[in-house]
Amino acid sequence: MEYDPFDPAVKRDPYPYYAELRRHAPVFRVAAHGLWSISRHADVGFALKRPDLFSSSPNADRAELPASSTLLGSDPPAHTRLRKRIERSFTPRRVRELTARIDAVVTELTGAFAARGACDVIAELASPLPVIVIAELMGIDPNRHDDFKRWADAVIARGTGRPSTASRRELDERVAEFKAFLGDAIEARRREPGDDLLSALVRDDGGDALSPAEALNFAVLLLLGGSETTTNLIGNALRALFADERALAQVAADPSLVATVVEETLRFDAPVQSVLRRTTSEVELAGEHLAAGETVLLLLGSANRDESVFPEADRFRLDRGELKSLAFGAGPHYCLGATLARMEASAALRGVLGLSNLRRTSDEVELVDSFVLRGPRALAIAFDRARP
Repeated sequence: MEYDPFDPAVKRDPYPYYAELRRHAPVFRVAAHGLWSISRHADVGFALKRPDLFSSSPNADRAELPASSTLLGSDPPAHTRLRKRIERSFTPRRVRELTARIDAVVTELTGAFAARGACDVIAELASPLPVIVIAELMGIDPNRHDDFKRWADAVIARGTGRPSTASRRELDERVAEFKAFLGDAIEARRREPGDDLLSALVRDDGGDALSPAEALNFAVLLLLGGSETTTNLIGNALRALFADERALAQVAADPSLVATVVEETLRFDAPVQSVLRRTTSEVELAGEHLAAGETVLLLLGSANRDESVFPEADRFRLDRGELKSLAFGAGPHYCLGATLARMEASAALRGVLGLSNLRRTSDEVELVDSFVLRGPRALAIAFDRARP
């Protein structure tokens, strides 16, 4: 069989290819790119939970830091040290305290376009919402929010394929400006710590402080991880609802179903489709022997469509009950911001679904150009204009 994660057809709709992999080659050698793909739920879950066998080191940016110094590229115990830096900032209790603020941001953003009767819901709600929230969590001066948004857009456009009117050179300049700003902010928190995420990164817990480079890398990751996943989640949820008029009407009539929509979207059309790992020793999986040092692509999007776990896996259903989605990973690298992403997505969906006579204006949707991330670059919607 043939499977290439970089093939435009696969990126556009990977799910038929995933189904073939699960049926015929659950551990498949992608010879052209020197890696293995793993597609079944049980095998993906096993690999995620065994960092001793499947290292996260391929995810590190070695141009700046060794793998052990980055959250995405490290394994326990180094990863445990880094993660503990901000775990307290993302406990369910602390995240729930943000509910009122998230709802207020959604109200402000939707209010800016409600009277127009149309908008690009990605550019005007799904993208700015998580950026505003993460900026505030970092303790960024509200007077710098416009700058932060401009910098965040550059980081996201350069790294994920989001549309931008700026040239590559302009994007690079903005990213450099952003890193310089963050570097100064991190140094200021080192001198005078507060109660924000940047302060949590630089806090000296018994002589185990992060280096300036480690703290900067972590801060940029918080921006990307805290924004792009949520943006894609909102966009994918709306696409799924627009494709099912009955479900759209059902949720519009009963907003309590929004949380269910979020969970089913995470399973049905995961915002992050895959993660990379590297084998640390020889390992057997689904009858295949992988040598030490092999690069492995764990297909989260495929695992979430595994028929052995999810009946009618290719259907978007609101009656599944408790799910075992791997959209946010599993094991030591389970997404720190999962609760926050769910809250932001739910608030955004409630805001959009509250618009009267909601509809999309085109069946054609261009997706982010990525084999890892999945979500619409833009999503034009129309609705009845709100009265002043």
